[in-house]
Amino acid sequence: MNNKTSVCFVSSTLSKGGAERALSNLLCNMDRSQLDISVLLLNGIVTYPVPEDVTIVDLRKRSAMYLPLCFMLLIKHLVRIKPDILISVWSFPSLLTGIALKLSRLKTNWVVRVANNPADQEDDWRKKVFYHLYQRAKRYIVLCDDLEENFLAYYPFSKGKTRMIRNGFDLEALETKADEAIEDTWIKQKDYLVSVGSLTDQKRYDILLNAMAMVSPEKRLPLVVLGDGPLRQSLEKQTNELQLTEWVIFKGFVTNPYPYVKHAKIFVLNSDYEGLCNAAIEAQCLGVPAVITDCPTGNREIVVNGVTGYLVDMADPNKMAEGIEKVLNLNADDFQNMKNAASSLVGTKYRIENSAKQLNELISEFG
Repeated sequence: MNNKTSVCFVSSTLSKGGAERALSNLLCNMDRSQLDISVLLLNGIVTYPVPEDVTIVDLRKRSAMYLPLCFMLLIKHLVRIKPDILISVWSFPSLLTGIALKLSRLKTNWVVRVANNPADQEDDWRKKVFYHLYQRAKRYIVLCDDLEENFLAYYPFSKGKTRMIRNGFDLEALETKADEAIEDTWIKQKDYLVSVGSLTDQKRYDILLNAMAMVSPEKRLPLVVLGDGPLRQSLEKQTNELQLTEWVIFKGFVTNPYPYVKHAKIFVLNSDYEGLCNAAIEAQCLGVPAVITDCPTGNREIVVNGVTGYLVDMADPNKMAEGIEKVLNLNADDFQNMKNAASSLVGTKYRIENSAKQLNELISEFG
């Protein structure tokens, strides 16, 4: 007889995204000895590591037209598994999970992982739907203090039910990946800036490109952009119009971005909103100073302004350019101090061991 606690996660994929990478890290590091773990993927793409004893189920959402099939399969597998604990990892999987639970009348301990500030990510109709659905949840995982404050303001019924579990990282594995050999050997010989993120409206690469054009020509360094998305063509066009084609390199999605990050002079990101930015945390863990926007949640918890990098005003290319130049103007000793501060202050705060332990403690709350 199987006396293990059944835990089921619902995610879009286990590939590319920050929430998906955070889930992979947790699956690989949580104590699974007393757990029977399954992961329902809306689109069954898996590129991140998954332990062999974790069951993966593909719900076959290849495009919007497959959504009804995906939803029916979600209900079917939830009813079949009857998990003791059900964890949805960000807003869209949570939307489908909440509706599936309502229609199936399945009784389970639903846990919602809150990945972004609801004020930034959800339009009016979704806010109303989420307000109704989220009342069914037993716990809410939040990633940082600012996010918890905003979530409680939108969903006051969650008071007393939030649990802080920050995204965790295997720092030793991160260093190992960062030291792997890659084809672009020039990264060890040249100074450059790096940015990691999807090419979407959220990341505001259009403003970052404008900021690049404003950096003093004698100070300007090449920018390497790691990531892909629907705005790539328009961003490449903007790069050409700004006469920055020799200064901006769009690498697309890179399976191992860490060598590019480790050898960069500065990590830059111009997001309008974040939950808790994995890429910025990883850059700081690798000792790379960061210049990122002071958006409402997440970033101010990662960067200690003036110590591990700089926080700059949102939607302001002048401020981003100034922040970049501040780091570039540091003397050698101050720059090294900033690198050391980044790796020591951030590295100890986001260890995967802490996050995995906190998740196991949350699971144990349900007996």
